[in-house]
Amino acid sequence: KVLVDSLVEDDHTLQSLLTPQPPLLKALYTYESKMAFLTRVAKIQQGALELLRSGVIVRLAQCQVYDMRPEMDPQSMFGMRDPPVFIPAPVDRYRQILLPALRLCQVILTSSTAQHLQAAGQVLQFLISHSDTIQAILRCQDVSAGSLQELALLTGIISKAALPGILNELDVDVNEGSLMELQGHIGRFQRQCLGLLSRFGGSDRLRQFKFQDDNVEGDRVSKKDELELAMQQICANVMEYCQSLMLQISPTFQHAVCLFTPSLSETINRDGPRQDTQAPVIPYWRLPGLGIIVYLLKQSANDFFSYYDSHRRSVNKLQNVEQLPPDEIKELCQSVMPVGVEKISTAQKYVLARRRLVKLINNRAKLLSLCSFIIETCLFILWRHLEYYLLHCTPTDSQDSLFASRTLFKSRRLQDSFTSETNLDFRSGLTGGSQHDIDQLQADAINA
Repeated sequence: KVLVDSLVEDDHTLQSLLTPQPPLLKALYTYESKMAFLTRVAKIQQGALELLRSGVIVRLAQCQVYDMRPEMDPQSMFGMRDPPVFIPAPVDRYRQILLPALRLCQVILTSSTAQHLQAAGQVLQFLISHSDTIQAILRCQDVSAGSLQELALLTGIISKAALPGILNELDVDVNEGSLMELQGHIGRFQRQCLGLLSRFGGSDRLRQFKFQDDNVEGDRVSKKDELELAMQQICANVMEYCQSLMLQISPTFQHAVCLFTPSLSETINRDGPRQDTQAPVIPYWRLPGLGIIVYLLKQSANDFFSYYDSHRRSVNKLQNVEQLPPDEIKELCQSVMPVGVEKISTAQKYVLARRRLVKLINNRAKLLSLCSFIIETCLFILWRHLEYYLLHCTPTDSQDSLFASRTLFKSRRLQDSFTSETNLDFRSGLTGGSQHDIDQLQADAINA
């Protein structure tokens, strides 16, 4: 309890560490140690429940340091700027403060299965308390390792906390006006998460970055592995979020909540004759089309086989390290030790090569697991949407003009804010489509 309460007391000191010329960083290291200890405690179910009772997430929601996110350094785009030698840059110091808090929230959500709604309610309160920061992270176009790590943690938290019914668990007095405001926050989180699919679901810019510069040495190789893993984790988190939303809100197949419009234009544009062109970025306030799911499904299937081949080759190399050519041994060693490989013995080279291969095998195993989950979830979401649009959807233009206009009005209101109240009518707002849209979907599905 004393340790939890000290987090608020450290708030002002941590804020002073984000200045361009900070004082001694001892307070930062003390904070990291506290958060690491609390995270270890939270990995046990009883520990997570005790932390919930002590109000650790409520204390984090009260800290203002998380709202002091520095401006991004343009030179860090694509994560290729070398870090400072002694004192980390302000944005790196900020991440040293924010990321432990996000990890603690994630671990508590995972461990507190018996009190999941209570945990999700407190985490949602943390997200809403720092909503400006959360939305800035979701909108950030930076592709550095730090930015992707933020997104991977944040999307994992949102997928478990920003769900229907969680508002009822907030420890605040909610009137009609504040309820609409809270729903607005959740709606923006949801739409911005959906918008991430157009960025990380196989978009050309990030795909090109992931496989560019194959000759980079040293820690740059490991950094590319981390970036690729983070991108797949983000997609997996968003797909888990979509699945949870559909399962919780849609009582039957005939009354499904569709998070994606009946349009396959994204996959047609990307798989068409001009595959080198950048796919248009969808504004976060618009629902993406079903085509992004089809494209992500195709890309994830291709990635799965690519990772599988890489995993199998690495396993074979690990079993026969002594038979590998000297140039390949040197390349593997340089991934671990960029300088001085020529000066070490052959036995030491084999040790470094094995270390790199084990790390690569573990990385590919994680990627294979993520791709499998993405493929499975894409198929579920695609099936549910197609079943509704092709079998149960009543086209909006088949109704009288007054009712159609009322439906359009409700659609705009509901797109402005998903609600957590299950008694509100999602179905009329998020699942409409004209007869032309449905016909076009059937035609495009044949060619997709």
